Formats: sequence, structure tokens, C-alpha cells
Amino acid sequence: MAKTTTALKKQIKPITYRYIASTPKGDVVKGTIKALSEIEAERLIIARGYNPEHVEIAPSMFSLEEALPSLFKVKQRDVIIFSRQLSTLLRSGVSLLPALEILSEQVGVSRVFAGVLSSVTNEIRSGGSFSQAISKHPRVFDDIYCRTIAVAEESGSLVTVLQRMADYMEKQSAIGQKIGKALTYPMIILVAGVVVVIVLITVVMPKLLTMFTAMSVKLPLPTQILIAITNFVKNNPVPLLVLAAVIVVAILYLVKQPTGRRFLDRVRLTAPIIGPPTLMSELGRLARTMSVLIGAGLKLQEIMELLPRSTSNSYLQRSLKRVQEALFLGEGLSEPMTREKILPSLFVQMIAVGEESNTLEFTMGVVADFYETTAEDRSQAMVGMIGPIATISIALLVGFIAISVLMPMYTITGAFG
Repeated sequence: MAKTTTALKKQIKPITYRYIASTPKGDVVKGTIKALSEIEAERLIIARGYNPEHVEIAPSMFSLEEALPSLFKVKQRDVIIFSRQLSTLLRSGVSLLPALEILSEQVGVSRVFAGVLSSVTNEIRSGGSFSQAISKHPRVFDDIYCRTIAVAEESGSLVTVLQRMADYMEKQSAIGQKIGKALTYPMIILVAGVVVVIVLITVVMPKLLTMFTAMSVKLPLPTQILIAITNFVKNNPVPLLVLAAVIVVAILYLVKQPTGRRFLDRVRLTAPIIGPPTLMSELGRLARTMSVLIGAGLKLQEIMELLPRSTSNSYLQRSLKRVQEALFLGEGLSEPMTREKILPSLFVQMIAVGEESNTLEFTMGVVADFYETTAEDRSQAMVGMIGPIATISIALLVGFIAISVLMPMYTITGAFG
């Protein structure tokens, strides 16, 4: 057995970690150390007589993965498949460590995700728990996933919880994809229309309008307006580009500021056309997350601590954090939610019913089904409105340009006739 363990360690390539530690006298020490896992690195640092305070993987001199992280991002689909496969292997009687080794070496796993699984396997082999190991990779396994797995390990329900997490992530991914696909068509129409108008104004129109202005014929009002717009764009390209750049930079700056981001996120939830489906989708996600976390065995206080992290909308996050603070003060869950105007009364009432009847997991599952279905229906209705509006707007704009060109032609023909 000892020979087998030694052989395995020889096959695993050590990782270079950098650390910050303190000596018994209180002096700060920095350095690097090679180990199979972070836990082993900490043990080696302690063996040197230091107290490790921070340990992380040392970055290489140049890493394409670090320079372009989006190209090496692990897809959520990979995590979903991994969760289902790991649940199946554990249910079949395979222990955790061999199961992870099998999954990290199987064909079809992306190189990046295989590296993550290899690191997780090394952590467990060094004595760490599964939840501790995956928490070292927050870009792949978020807080909700890690905390749920930690509770499942303690309660012995890892197989069931892995399957539930896979179902949960698959539902969230499917909703996002449906909404994205629904918005694709109107966005293509809008972008294509804007490109056509820009090309007409900057390339085609100047040549035609030069001919009109050279003739001593009184031009119709639409043509005069189009000539004024075309000449303005032609004579002021640099100021217009600078103005566009300033607007883009200002929007990006606004989005990065907490107040500005909350304002934009609030608009996303309350705007007349895009607001309802966005809000329904967020409420469905919150309800589904609560149902899954309650089913996994988390306490309500822990759930409300994790719940704001299930949404990227900062305005909604702030509301949930206020509810969390009130819950910690003993006000319950539904009562503080009534003070949050962004949360519909139906959502709050259903939570109150679940609290009173002690069926919050089931109630939140029903609420999630309702809001997810409503979000999909509202998204289809939104597309049904945006598509025709975008098409009519572009048609009116192109029609205005066509009339502005055709009307002077009739005037010139009449003058020469």
C-alpha cells in the first residue's frame, strides 16, 4: 500500500505556492514552496517553524490563461455534468477519491476543468474535505455550491445534494438561454437597421445630395433636413467620435460605481417593457435557490446569507441584505420582505404561508415554477413587442431617407419638363 501511495505521488506534479507567514517572534516572512496541494504546503510551512497566514498558487511569469481568463473559463455545463456523474459514481458504491480520479481523467473533459479536478483530488488526497477542496476554485464552484456541499458532507446526503445542485444549475441555465434566444432576433434587426442607416448617411447620401444642392431648385423640407444631418456628420466626424467615446466611458464609469450600478439595475427591474420578465426571472431564481438550500439542510440564517449571491442585480442584492439583517434581529423572513417594494406581495405572501405551515421548501419550489414560467411567457411577449417596434422604427427611418431622395427628383423632373 505504501509503495502504491509513493508511486502515485511521483506521478503528480508538485505545484509552486507563494506564502506569507510569521515567525514565532512576529516577523513577516514571504516565500515560495512546492507541494501537491495547499494543505500540504501549509504543513510544510509549519514544519519550517512558520505560522502560515496566506497561501496561494504562485502565478507564472506569463500565463495566457491569466491574460485572457474568459477564454479559459469553465462552462457551467461542465459543472452540471460533473455533479451528475459524481452523484452516479457515489451511488454505485465508488468512494469519493477514486470517483474524482476517474472523472478528472475521462475523455471529453476540458483541459482547464481537468486541471481543477486534479487540484481538488490532490487536496482530498492530502487530507482535506471535498467542500474545502472545491472552495479553492471560486470561479468554478460558487459560494452556494460549496456551502451546500459542506452541509451535505456533514449530513451524509452528498449523493442526493449533488443531483439537486445539477438540476438547479440546469434550470437556471435553461431559463437564461431561453431569454437570450428570445432577444436575439430583435437585436439583430436593430443592429442591422442602425448599420444600414449609418452607411446611407455617411456613404450614399453625400454623393446624391451634392447633386441636389448644385441645382438651383428649391428642395423639400425632408431633403433639407437630411442634407443638414449629412453635412453635420460629414463636417464633424472627430467631435462626434469623441462625444461617442465620452458617453461610452461615462456609462462604463457609472456602471462600476455602486450607486450608478444600483440605479441601472433598478431600471432593469422596473422599466416598462424589459422590467417585468427580468424581475420574474430573478424572483424565480431566488425561490429556486431557497428551495434547494432548504432541501440541502441549511438553516434559514445561512440561506439568507447566501441568497444575495445568487443574483447579479445589485439593487436586489441590497434588498435581500436588509432582509437578512432583519432576520438576524429576530423579525422573521416575510415581515421584513413586506418593506421591500421590489418584492411583489404574492412572493412575500407565499413565503409567509411557507413559514407558518413549515413547508417553505415545497412552497418555494411552487413559487419558483410559477415565476420561471411567467418569466418565459413575459419574455415571449416582450419580444413580440420589441420586434415589431424595432422593425417599424427602422422602416420609418429608411422611408424618411427614401422620401428625402425621391421628392427632389420629382421637383427636378418638373423643373426641366
